[in-house]
Amino acid sequence: MRFLFVGDTHSHKDLDKLRSPKVSQLGLGRRDALIHLGDMGAPWRADWDQVLAWWQELPMKVIVCLGNHENYGWIIRQPLIRRFGCRGFDLGGNIFAPLPGETATLGGKRFWFYPGGLSIDFFWRQLGVDVFPEELLTKPRAEEIIAAYFKRRTPDYLISHDGPRSFVEAQFGFSLRVPPESYYEHMKTAPHSRAHPAFMLDRIYAQGRYKKWFFGHHHQDVSVGGLSCLFHQMVLEDSRSGESRVILP
Repeated sequence: MRFLFVGDTHSHKDLDKLRSPKVSQLGLGRRDALIHLGDMGAPWRADWDQVLAWWQELPMKVIVCLGNHENYGWIIRQPLIRRFGCRGFDLGGNIFAPLPGETATLGGKRFWFYPGGLSIDFFWRQLGVDVFPEELLTKPRAEEIIAAYFKRRTPDYLISHDGPRSFVEAQFGFSLRVPPESYYEHMKTAPHSRAHPAFMLDRIYAQGRYKKWFFGHHHQDVSVGGLSCLFHQMVLEDSRSGESRVILP
């Protein structure tokens, strides 16, 4: 089985990298899997659109680690099923979105998922239309998930939308902050009730409890010490040979 790791596509805006001849020439099929690192954004502001149809018609399995630019109003109404040994949402076709903290098994490899991200442009977005409180886990749920992670054996792949805070700050040169008061006012949720993923994931990073880690969100292409942030670049890995290569659109 081959895995193609893909960063943010934002509905149709950054989808051309997957429509590239270089990707079609890979010949990915039903035995392979595309691992989306979040901000798929399909459907967007609706219950269906042509971008969602495009994803649903792909021949390979599509496993999505949900981001912050997602239509959660639609997603949470989809069937909750068990697939690849874990729970998640059936998004139609071969598309599956694991729940936070779930571990999927594909090609004999274990993938652990921590979705979600902070929309720093929340003040430009309309609650319930193109921004949703589900983009961040509640603090108790986030604490529960991270605690459970340390009680299990380290997965082969850690898949998240955001990356660990210290890695992001060191590699990209900017500081991350917890959501401001205005965020909670806009989201109509209790103040300080949500967990910033980067801060939670930093606990895993600090202890080095990962083998390979893929994330998106920051619109950068960087690979250092087993962590890879993907945006323009994609990564193809073979579960049998262990071969890994970067795919440029």
